[in-house]
Amino acid sequence: MKKAICALCIACFSIAFAGCNKLTEQAQMTEMEKIQKQLNEMENYQCSATMERFSNKGSNTYETNQYFKSTGEYRLELTAPETVAGNYSVFDGEKICQFNPRVSSKIVKQVPENQQRNELFLGQFLKNYMQSEGVTVEAAALDESRCTVLEAVIPGGNEYIATEKLWVDNETLKPVQFIIYDSKGNETYHLSYHTFEYNAELILERKLLKISC
Repeated sequence: MKKAICALCIACFSIAFAGCNKLTEQAQMTEMEKIQKQLNEMENYQCSATMERFSNKGSNTYETNQYFKSTGEYRLELTAPETVAGNYSVFDGEKICQFNPRVSSKIVKQVPENQQRNELFLGQFLKNYMQSEGVTVEAAALDESRCTVLEAVIPGGNEYIATEKLWVDNETLKPVQFIIYDSKGNETYHLSYHTFEYNAELILERKLLKISC
């Protein structure tokens, strides 16, 4: 009799445990769907982030502001350290211009395309993510908050920017961290977001119109 009761308890526990796993998977899928929907419907964004750049010569840390439109236009500002504060790059949809307050000409027009700079924007990450085969999705704890991690392969065969991962907060649906890796798995860029705002159209338009290419 005791054996039968014990077996019944084990069976019930197994069913309950399997049910919990299923509910967890369903909850994670729901979070993933929300994140994908938010990112896919993103028309533009503005954010502030600490950016670390790693190379064989060491690392550099910058404070940055980003403004990006889903149609491709962007503005990237450097706000610290003091040696680069005030520098920014703007892409108006056709050409790239750079502004440096410390040089006499200040504005440099017709700046060549730079894949590493382009990859710093989430619009490019989304394109890579949608085109990547065998992309992975996982849950992770970051700063005591629950995040979903999206991973993508960067096309082009550039050994310095080969893959990338984006951490998104499951509650706010906002990016928390973004890392680009080289072909050996080493970090080349690490962005930690301080603020992030979806669809800040008016602010973005003013920022893009502030400099004429």
